[in-house]
Amino acid sequence: MKKNIFMFVMVAIAFFPLLFVLGCNEEDKGPSAEELLIGSWHRYWNKAYFVLILRANGGWSSDVRIEGAASKIVAKRGNASGTWRVEESHLVITVLESDIEDAWKKDKTLFCEIVEIDKSLMTLKYPNERIIIWKRSKVKQKAGQVELLPPVINLAPLVVNLNKIRSHDKDRYLCLDLELNLYDLRPDQELPKFHPRAREAAVMFLSSLTYKEVKTFDKVKEAKEKLKDLLNPYLDGLIENIKLNHVVISSTIEKVDEFLLEHTPVPEPVVSEDEEEKKEE
Repeated sequence: MKKNIFMFVMVAIAFFPLLFVLGCNEEDKGPSAEELLIGSWHRYWNKAYFVLILRANGGWSSDVRIEGAASKIVAKRGNASGTWRVEESHLVITVLESDIEDAWKKDKTLFCEIVEIDKSLMTLKYPNERIIIWKRSKVKQKAGQVELLPPVINLAPLVVNLNKIRSHDKDRYLCLDLELNLYDLRPDQELPKFHPRAREAAVMFLSSLTYKEVKTFDKVKEAKEKLKDLLNPYLDGLIENIKLNHVVISSTIEKVDEFLLEHTPVPEPVVSEDEEEKKEE
């Protein structure tokens, strides 16, 4: 009996290094091709940016953004969407919806060979033998998942006194909490800053509106689109959409103060040099 136990221990000791090596190799594998594919990709060709977003749920979407003068995005040409999967060494893309048929033909399935893929580049060989390199757009990793991170500029709340047609009309204030959603940036492109003149232009435009022009949500959305066209030149044409987080039209200053209190970030407390020295001690 003791002899059998001794033999079992010796065999276990002999196999332990092998199990350790196998375990290390398993950890060193890194993410699979399918995991690396998830995210936002783009490529540039013939003064147009092609954007491809592969989602973890097996869906994808794509659009084409046209470049104008001074490398500014001037228009979005169309959209396409569908499903994707990985079969052996191929990315299989099925197009379900498309209004950019020259880039993505509707009801077609493409079998693209994955020539190479890493965290920054994806090289695909298409059925016509053409090889295309896609670059990864900015992404954010959270809780082990890849989350798309579209560039966003958050603005301080905007409050304006609406224009009055007649002098005896009631004073009304338009209060907006909004953010600018931008097109995906190129890897070498920095997030643009919101110039003070852009804010001045926004205030002038909004204060020129009358209550009649913003009294319904549909009217506010129309004004939002005009505001987008007004601000885009200040941000190199990168604004894709303006998101309205909160809209208030009030005739009282008290409501305006409440709005500002709700949406203005609390400033960080100023720490004196003496307090800083005490903390270090």
